[in-house]
Amino acid sequence: MVRRSLVLSFLLIAALAIPMSASQFIELPFDQVAREATLVVRGTVGPVSSAWNDDHDVIFSYASVQVKQYIAGEGPSVLTLREVGGTADGYTQVAIGFPTLREGQEVVLFLSQWEDSADWRIHAYNQGKYVVREIHNREMATADPVTQGHERTAGTPRVQTDAIAENAGALTLDELTAMVADARVANRETARSRE
Repeated sequence: MVRRSLVLSFLLIAALAIPMSASQFIELPFDQVAREATLVVRGTVGPVSSAWNDDHDVIFSYASVQVKQYIAGEGPSVLTLREVGGTADGYTQVAIGFPTLREGQEVVLFLSQWEDSADWRIHAYNQGKYVVREIHNREMATADPVTQGHERTAGTPRVQTDAIAENAGALTLDELTAMVADARVANRETARSRE
C-alpha cells in the first residue's frame, strides 16, 4: 500500500513538472512593442505563399510587403515577411494566436528580423499588426482582431475575416506615428540617463 502511494505521488509530481503544451501570449504595453521592434512600416501585403522549412517540420507563410512609409527605422521599399503557419503539400499548420497574412491588406507592422535569415516577422505576435482602413474619410489604424485559429478558440468566430468595428480603438495614422515616436524617444532618453 505504501509503495502504491509512493508510485502515485511520484507520477503526480512528474505530471506537474511537465510543461504545458499550450501557448500563452502575454499582452505587452504598446510602448514596449514600439521600442523593441526594429522597424515600424506602413505598407501593403503582397501575394502570400507557404512552404515547409528545410527540416520539413514547420510550415511558414511568406509575403512581400510594399513599404509606403517607414515610421521607425529605414530599409528597402519591399520587405519579405515570414510567419509560422500555412498550407503546403496538402498539410495545414495553424499557429493559434499568430498573425495572419492576407494579400492586399493595408497594414502598419512592427517588425523584427528572424535570426536565421533576412526575412522579417511581426513583432510581439499580433500585437505588432494594425490594419489600415478608411473610416469617415480618414485613414485609421486598428489592431487586427484576426489571428490564426481565432475561430477555434471559442465556440463561434469572434469576427468575420475582414470585419473591424469602425471605432474600436481606431487611431489616425498621425496618432499612431506620434505614439511610436514618443515610445522610441523615451527609450533613447532612458538609455542616455543610465550612461
